[in-house]
Amino acid sequence: MLSGKRKTIGAFLCKAYSLFDNAVYRVLEEEAKHLDYNIIVFTTVGYFASQNYYDQQERAMFSFAPIEELDGILVAPDTYEIDGFRDELMNAIRERARCPVVAVRHISQELDCVHTDEKNSISPLLEHLLDYHKLKKIRFLAGYEGHPDSENRLNAYRKAMASHGLTVDEEKDIAHGNMWYNCGPGAYKALFSDPEDWPEAVVCANDYMAAGLIREMLKNNIRIPEDVIVTGFDNVPSLNLEELKLTTVEQDFTGMARAAIRELDRQIRTGDSRNTREENVSIDIPAQLVLSESCGCGKRDHHYYAALNKSISQQLEALSNREVGMTYLSIEMGGCDDLNQMHRVLIEKKSDTPQLQDLYICLFENGRNEKGEPAFAKEMTDTVCLVHVMKDKQDCGMPMVSFDRKQILPALAERPEPQVLYLMGLHQNEFAYGYALFHYYPDQVPSQFFQHFNIVLSGALSNIHKRNEILALYEERRLSSITDVMTHLLNRRGLEERILPDWPGLCARREYMTFITFDMDHLKEINDTYGHQAGDFAIRAMAQALHAAALKDTVTARMGGDEFLTVLSGADQRAADEFIRRFRKELAAINERERRSFQVEASCGTVVIRLDEMKTLEQCIRMSDEAMYSEKEKHHQMRH
Repeated sequence: MLSGKRKTIGAFLCKAYSLFDNAVYRVLEEEAKHLDYNIIVFTTVGYFASQNYYDQQERAMFSFAPIEELDGILVAPDTYEIDGFRDELMNAIRERARCPVVAVRHISQELDCVHTDEKNSISPLLEHLLDYHKLKKIRFLAGYEGHPDSENRLNAYRKAMASHGLTVDEEKDIAHGNMWYNCGPGAYKALFSDPEDWPEAVVCANDYMAAGLIREMLKNNIRIPEDVIVTGFDNVPSLNLEELKLTTVEQDFTGMARAAIRELDRQIRTGDSRNTREENVSIDIPAQLVLSESCGCGKRDHHYYAALNKSISQQLEALSNREVGMTYLSIEMGGCDDLNQMHRVLIEKKSDTPQLQDLYICLFENGRNEKGEPAFAKEMTDTVCLVHVMKDKQDCGMPMVSFDRKQILPALAERPEPQVLYLMGLHQNEFAYGYALFHYYPDQVPSQFFQHFNIVLSGALSNIHKRNEILALYEERRLSSITDVMTHLLNRRGLEERILPDWPGLCARREYMTFITFDMDHLKEINDTYGHQAGDFAIRAMAQALHAAALKDTVTARMGGDEFLTVLSGADQRAADEFIRRFRKELAAINERERRSFQVEASCGTVVIRLDEMKTLEQCIRMSDEAMYSEKEKHHQMRH
């Protein structure tokens, strides 16, 4: 992608299937075509409360992303909740970015930013409670300390209370949650510990915490809004409140994202950026107060419930179908022995990811093996290999093309039109295998199965690596069992393993085979006179000469001690004599080069046999041995 003529924007988001991220993605799809950019969304996962090893591996995204190569960066820092992630990302951008950077939904003195006008967003809600409802005892449920959105809303709460002459008790009136449902019990305990001193209202920093608190309040028979008013922030459409709809504030995520990408485009086109001026650009996007049942100012009619029931039914059906699809995909991917099988399963199961239009899988590569095939790594490398391509739901094969990871994708995978790709790392435990690139159909966004699908891919790659390691270990053990340790030639077992599988066919076709047995001369005298190290040298010299003389289909083995056997398929006596000539020439060259106090010499015996169904390999070897001993006896008689 980065190798093309079109400029590339990188977007950094966490939890790609959240309400905010989905809104951003839709805008990116529209604006990429309108403004003619390729956009890569470098997405990670991770929640404040998870703190697991998978999340920690996501840190690699910040070093992996080619920040230096991007033409513009859109970043949402407050989506990174795990301790240290936000700082690490911002440090990477600060040190490496050479392009305009715009933050979205984030107030920053360092970056150009587009964000909700917090002062004029939650303030109307507080004014509504203070002026319309005439409340005085209002408490605040904040997120975890340091969450930027929560801190801004908490400060607005303090100012609104102070402007009405109301004192805020920092310990009693403010509780901290985690921006999620499960903080409900703790928040209830902190805010409602004294039955004689309940608040009149609780303002929550987001809808999820409001929902968790309301559920806990209902368990304890506290009526809403009759006993206590509860409000939220964000107006999450999918929130399932059992008995009432929240009074909340709706942020214009779409407006924020559109303003951010257009400001980024302006800076790219004009050369303007935060580095060229003293002050940053700060664009406020207004939000909207949504009054509803949790403060008593709204009521849902039967049309709302009919539409809600229909929507929930459709969501449950889709959820069930995807759960079944993911389950079977997990099973089949878990059974993949190699990348070819994984590719085939992904194509066969493409209907289980109906939103997904294109899928690319790129694996870190550590060079090529002796066959010229990619050797895949388990850690981040500078070179990656494109191993799977699906475009428009069609199988585009396994290109196995290597390229620089800064390109993200090779030119052959690029589309002529602008595109938005989600990039997620493929990793498990301490191992990193590569990354996947997802492109969705227009009007489609990543669902809650987005991360699940990616984890299934990672698990399949982990299984393939483990299987390959086991096979490599098995092959190493097998080779050691059929290879002579000293000479690295085959041993007798290796010879049999090489020849016996083809033996019935050779016999049926009555093929000719030549067997040559070599026996070293005077090995005992060499050992007795010069020591066993000299004898070992002599044995290795024999092996080197035999190996050097061998042609492609020659099989040579050390049969034991100082005895070797060479088998030539389809050869006659002339071919055998030529092999022996090459062997003696190589052995003489070794003797000349080493200039030892002794000469390494050998006797040999040759038999050319036409095979038939009655012949066995053992018989042929015995006949070759007998020929060698006969030849050796003749030489002995001639010397005496």
